Amino acid sequence: MKQIFVILFLFCLLHKLHSQSNNLKKGQINGSYENYSQYYLTDAKISAIPPQDKFGSNNFLKLDYTYDKFTFGIQYESYLPAILGYYPLHVDQSKLVNKYFKYSEDKFSIIVGDFYEQFGSGLIFRSFENRQIGINNALEGVNIFAQPNNFTKLKVVFGKTRNLFAYSNSTTRGLDAEFDLIKAFNKKDEASNTELSFASSFISRYQEYTGPNDQFPATANAFSTRINLGVSNFNMDAEYVQKSKDPQLLNNYSFENGNALLINASFTKNNFGFTLTARALKNMNFGAERNNEFPTLMPVNYLPALTKQHDYLTSNIYVYNTQPNGESGFQTDVFYTLKPGTKLGGKFGTKLSANFSYYGSLNNNKDLLSVGDNKYFSDANIEIKKKWSKKIESTLALQSIFYKASVIRAAAQDDVNANVIAVGVLYKYAPKKSLRIKLEHLSTTTDEGNWASIITEFSFSAPIAFYISDLYNYGTSNIHYYNVGGSYTKDATRFSLAFGKQRPGLFCVGGVCRFVPAAFGFTATLTTTFGN
Repeated sequence: MKQIFVILFLFCLLHKLHSQSNNLKKGQINGSYENYSQYYLTDAKISAIPPQDKFGSNNFLKLDYTYDKFTFGIQYESYLPAILGYYPLHVDQSKLVNKYFKYSEDKFSIIVGDFYEQFGSGLIFRSFENRQIGINNALEGVNIFAQPNNFTKLKVVFGKTRNLFAYSNSTTRGLDAEFDLIKAFNKKDEASNTELSFASSFISRYQEYTGPNDQFPATANAFSTRINLGVSNFNMDAEYVQKSKDPQLLNNYSFENGNALLINASFTKNNFGFTLTARALKNMNFGAERNNEFPTLMPVNYLPALTKQHDYLTSNIYVYNTQPNGESGFQTDVFYTLKPGTKLGGKFGTKLSANFSYYGSLNNNKDLLSVGDNKYFSDANIEIKKKWSKKIESTLALQSIFYKASVIRAAAQDDVNANVIAVGVLYKYAPKKSLRIKLEHLSTTTDEGNWASIITEFSFSAPIAFYISDLYNYGTSNIHYYNVGGSYTKDATRFSLAFGKQRPGLFCVGGVCRFVPAAFGFTATLTTTFGN
């Protein structure tokens, strides 16, 4: 704990000195604190067995000090111990984990220390933090950005990936170069409604190998090229990746090369919108250490599930998890707004949206464009949002799901075909006061059978909110996963407290998932931001 107090003192001292000096520009301190805590009780019916220490608490303190072109930052984390579902090594540990120094100008910056960065879509490299999932694969080393002219951007990274409270036994090096072709050939620097850029990235991860196989590669390399085209209301980008041999635990020590193809397209005009995302992967597990067994621990690249992220309890029972060893599929969205004043739009208009996603196996591992017969997942859904008056809004959602549990859960379970219907009503009975009710039902004849849920949310005034929810599995286990909670928000601080049950399964944020066990008890969160 001495480290954190020393650094806090230095931050305060620097700020005080700058505040009192008329000859120096005033520095600025910004920070945030987050706390996620749980107290566990026993519930044998849902197999919720508390650990020896029935209390878990994840804590994050971040401080940044900026003066002129310089920025200093730290992040302190404390797990006392970690809440259930985090990695076993996150037990009763506290440490200063991130520290960095940054110097930046208009067309140049350098970071020394721990940093986050991304090349393209992240197919070959992304270092980021997701506290809910438990990912922090920051790189400790050097990150350089340069813009030598108005059409070229360069990034250079090298360092070691964060491994819980230590660092990986490997070194990652990379270069990203992006060229704006419109600006390159537009000598007069005139405004253009067309965008055209080309980029290329390279990442190399070296980890010493001391085994008996002379052919075992100690270095894994990945190379990507991408292009982006935008014309008026249309935009399309594509990225292709070639990855060298990278035998590791998560790909069963395969000596095959990896590759990936990602295509995004979108079109918007007036009240209509359309998006399409297609992706194929083969042998794209890319970790900082080859013997790591957790995909969310020390990843080098970023492979989220490219499916719709639903905000319904029943829809999130069957969520897709990316299959990096081999998959192909796509997702498409269509949005349309029925204008106010029309016969179908009504007085306030109506919003329609439809989404479909499909993922399955590759037919030929050497051809990313070959779609196999082994279907992993599909989700077809529509949603209608309508405002009936200044006080009342409603939502209707219909969803059809196919879920191959034997692949996604890696368990000996039958395929699941499920249908979901969800209805929601929002009633704003006074300024800054509202009542929201959601009713959902999931029907299936396999796995755990049917589910029903209800969520009621009350907002009494701007700072106070309260909710009651219940997710009920009937016909099989007849278990209620109920939760009661509330929150208080004032300025940049929010506190929430809840009591109830947590269903075991995949918990996903932004298309990245981790498994959470069954739990029963109290949950409290506190988040705040501050600065001068």
